[in-house]
Amino acid sequence: MGYQITQYTKPTCVDGLVTYPNHDFSNFSEARIRDAHIENDTGKTIQEGDKVILDYNRAGTPLVEIVTEPDFRTDDDVIAFLKELQRTIRYEGIGDADMEKGQMRCDVNVSIRPMGTTTYGTRVELKNMNSFSAIKRAIQHEVERQIGVVEG
Repeated sequence: MGYQITQYTKPTCVDGLVTYPNHDFSNFSEARIRDAHIENDTGKTIQEGDKVILDYNRAGTPLVEIVTEPDFRTDDDVIAFLKELQRTIRYEGIGDADMEKGQMRCDVNVSIRPMGTTTYGTRVELKNMNSFSAIKRAIQHEVERQIGVVEG
């Protein structure tokens, strides 16, 4: 198709809530869902060494984008939420949500703020993350990078 179609301005769902167990199942947290809307996949970029391969086989495949509020405070919170989302998708028979096959991907927005303040710093979006370990490493790296910028 060469372009993305989205329902962003007229989402399918708004104002949701997901309750999920934390990483060691000792407590529960909540993530507010701003909206969920239908989009279509535009394709896949594969990095192999110094080469980039563009795979358009998925182009036009429908997908659901779920947008949360900034309710996560740690990388463990993000991973626990995503694992609960994956479990729910599988349990309900919606899909396999296999990250390695590109059936579930995540864009992570990271911004920091000083303790006791309410204003976030500049938000950085990490696009098309496809594994829990990669998401965790990317968040840790980006938090450290942003702290270095602020402290510098």
